[in-house]
Amino acid sequence: MLLGLLREDKSLVWKCLRENGGVESLRLEIESQITRGERLSTAIEIPISAECKRVLNKAAGEAERLGTKYVGTEHILLGILREHDCLAARLLCERGMTLEWLREELARPSDDTQKKFEQASQEIVSLAQIVRAWGNGQATEFARMFAADGQFVDPQGNLWIGPARIQEAARLIFASTGWAKSIGKIEDVQFVGTKAAMATLLWDSLGKLEKPNPGCVRMTVILIQKPEGWSVVRVQATGLQPQSRSAAV
Repeated sequence: MLLGLLREDKSLVWKCLRENGGVESLRLEIESQITRGERLSTAIEIPISAECKRVLNKAAGEAERLGTKYVGTEHILLGILREHDCLAARLLCERGMTLEWLREELARPSDDTQKKFEQASQEIVSLAQIVRAWGNGQATEFARMFAADGQFVDPQGNLWIGPARIQEAARLIFASTGWAKSIGKIEDVQFVGTKAAMATLLWDSLGKLEKPNPGCVRMTVILIQKPEGWSVVRVQATGLQPQSRSAAV
């Protein structure tokens, strides 16, 4: 996990390790002390050790403590330092990096970081487009915002992959008995770093209905940022029953 942080977040590495023994010596020492396992296919779910799960849970706690709505690489580094007995924490401590020092470093205001997240928030126009497209029954517009390998899990649990198939799924839903236009809203957005985000969207009926409206759903939307902009990689839709919609709102 620490090797991954060294590779993926160069700015964090430069900020936190330039005065704590350097990066290359740390990388070499980690590689000399770990045992490489069998190569796993990327088509299967990679198992996570109990130690890594504890680090991620502690990282989430650090993010909440700092008042952020995402778990970033900096929080994972804090989580590693809190797992005192792990190899990565010991190596970091040997280089003078402590939990208290890193917390102080991350608590310092950074104009560049704040501007970066504000810009990312403004660029996720796909969320507003999804809200309008689904609420108005625009299957083509809804499917257009998905990546080429994007996935859509409909309220019945069926998986549709790719914009063409997702458009077909949306058309079937919009043609269902009882479908009617609905009002959508963005319930929540959480960033994972600056290149990924997870949002919760909700659509409610324009009026009281005795039967379920297939268009009234809650969606969990995962987006990633590519050079050409934000695109949707996965959507999980859950249908809402008439008696539960007011409570959900």
